[in-house]
Amino acid sequence: MTDIASMELTAAQIEASRARLEGLRARMVKSEVGGLLVSAENDIWYLTGFVGHSALLLVTAERAVIICDRRYEEFLQAWDACELFEVVMGARHKLGHEVKRLAGEEGLSRVGIQAESMTISFRDSLAASIEGLELFPTTGLVSHLRRCKRPEELALIERAIAIQEQALEESLAELRPGMTEFEFTSLLEYRLRMAGASGASFEPIVGSGPNSSVIHHMPSDRPIEDGMLLIDWGARVEGYCSDLTRTMCFGPMPEPMEQVYGIVLEALESAIEACRPGADCAAVDAVARDVITDAGYGDQFPHGLGHGVGMNVHEEPFFSNRSAGTLLEPGMIMTVEPGIYLPGIGGVRIEEDVLITETGHRVLASWPRSLESAQRPSLLSQERC
Repeated sequence: MTDIASMELTAAQIEASRARLEGLRARMVKSEVGGLLVSAENDIWYLTGFVGHSALLLVTAERAVIICDRRYEEFLQAWDACELFEVVMGARHKLGHEVKRLAGEEGLSRVGIQAESMTISFRDSLAASIEGLELFPTTGLVSHLRRCKRPEELALIERAIAIQEQALEESLAELRPGMTEFEFTSLLEYRLRMAGASGASFEPIVGSGPNSSVIHHMPSDRPIEDGMLLIDWGARVEGYCSDLTRTMCFGPMPEPMEQVYGIVLEALESAIEACRPGADCAAVDAVARDVITDAGYGDQFPHGLGHGVGMNVHEEPFFSNRSAGTLLEPGMIMTVEPGIYLPGIGGVRIEEDVLITETGHRVLASWPRSLESAQRPSLLSQERC
């Protein structure tokens, strides 16, 4: 998602870009990649501080060339004047010609592409315009760099969390009987923007009553009434995302769901306690999964425990049984989000954003997650009038 309004080539951005390009080039040397064509918008933004629709970035041992069309020509003057970058303008949909020319200047007969993000259609159209230049797949060269956040990245994510918490508090204060899931979602997104976010980091999940058991429920016209309400929401600030989930109940929480909430909370807190440098991502997943399985709900926890969060709301690494051998490192920000879902009845998911520190971890949000905090007055209560 392009958020050009917040892009500015500051001295801090230049130094961050310099360090990130150095890190990328080191990985390119190790992988024997002489030239890398970066096409993923957020990767270009991460490396340069700029991203525009259809833009490309060619990185070689000595050059970082932003290849773009003239829609962004005036905006890119600061980048063109910076010794760290070059800017090349080409005709839209014909940028491949510039890639071939630049590769020729560098003596490259082959250029790496981002196989994890470039579509087959774009690869084929690019290949047709650069006949004689081989494109070969690479994976993880930039995404691996993005795993560990620098202090300025952490600050933006913490700001996004503060905004999303404020937005939810304000939205819940306006919730009234009969408001639909869709209406509440619209209100929440409005409050996110009014609080300073460029928008939601993803389409919020607002599931009421039995809809709370649908893991990625799309808000509907179902009126929100007394009962369970699951809200999975986040904010985007200067390109960085946050991602939290809270489940609550208006009026008395049914006994089965009260028990489920306690199990999910125990799984969450046990997994958070396991988060530290050197911890295996699959092992952390297993900590939460074992709590839920031992309680008899293993089949009702069908997704991974969590994921990295940064410029993308889902990014490497992942808490999953497929992540054995992937170890946590200081600077990673991980979601921890166990859940239990009972179709036709309701679901509980609680999610935190957790920073891996040098000595352990730190939970970044302040919104309470206790069972007591999840139990809220009836929507029909005079206290809400």
